[in-house]
Amino acid sequence: MALSFGSVILFRIFVHNQLTYLPMKNVGLNKESKLYWIKEGNGYSALGFDVCIKRRNDLANELGLPQYTKERKGTLKAYKEYECLIEVARLKHNESNGRWRSQTELTPELIGLEGKRVEVINTWGEKSRFIVGKSTGFIPVHLEIKRTDSMGGGAVMGSPFKSLKIIS
Repeated sequence: MALSFGSVILFRIFVHNQLTYLPMKNVGLNKESKLYWIKEGNGYSALGFDVCIKRRNDLANELGLPQYTKERKGTLKAYKEYECLIEVARLKHNESNGRWRSQTELTPELIGLEGKRVEVINTWGEKSRFIVGKSTGFIPVHLEIKRTDSMGGGAVMGSPFKSLKIIS
C-alpha cells in the first residue's frame, strides 16, 4: 500500500509482523525501451522490465512472499514490489548476522565452481575463459575473474551456457 508524505511516496511492508515504511527511489518508466530509469546521485541507471520481473519473482519465491508478485510488468508498482523484496532480503541477511545470502542472482551452472577456471560458450555463442568468483553482499552474483592476480571482475553474463568446461 502506498502512502503520501509531502513529495515522498512511502510503501509499507511487513517484516516479522513489524510495519516498515520505505521511501520510493526516484524511478520512472521508458515504455518504448521497456525499462525503468532510476535516479542515482548525479546520474541514472536502468533496469529492463523483464529483468525486474524475473528478479522480483525469484526473490519472492526464495523469501516465501508470493504476495509481492501481483503487479503487472512495466508498472511502477511492480518495481516497488522488487524494491520491497530487496529490503526484506537485506533485513534477513542482517538478522542472520550475515550468514544468509540470496541465491537468486547467482548463475545456476556456476554454483559450487567458485575458485575454478572454466571455459564457457555463452548463450550468444561467444567463448570465454575465467576464474569463477562471487561478489559480497546479501544478493551476490558470480564474477568473471580473468587472471589469478586480478582484483575482481565483472558479473557473469550470457547464461544459460551452450557449454561449460572446468579447466582447473
